[in-house]
Amino acid sequence: MKTSMLRYLSAFIFSVLILAGCASKGSEFLGAWVNTRNLTDTFQIVRNGDEFLIVNNGNKVGATYEKGMLEIKGLLGSTELTYDRKTDTILTPGFFGQTEYRRKK
Repeated sequence: MKTSMLRYLSAFIFSVLILAGCASKGSEFLGAWVNTRNLTDTFQIVRNGDEFLIVNNGNKVGATYEKGMLEIKGLLGSTELTYDRKTDTILTPGFFGQTEYRRKK
């Protein structure tokens, strides 16, 4: 009885580890986000194949997942969106420092 329980527990733990490892990279960015200082400033991040789309007021911008961040490439360089797992927020560069977005409920 004890050995069969140990086998089932081992198989369960192995399955959980495999499924956790198969989670799509960048999935933590998916969803709707709102600026913590300006509640009218919102955007949504959706998957577009292997890449991502950032949708804001009908405008769509493509982004790729690079080194744990979403990278938006433009004519004047690139912009990176960073996800903070502790606070469940996204940090973006702004004119006067970083702008923080929290997940919209």
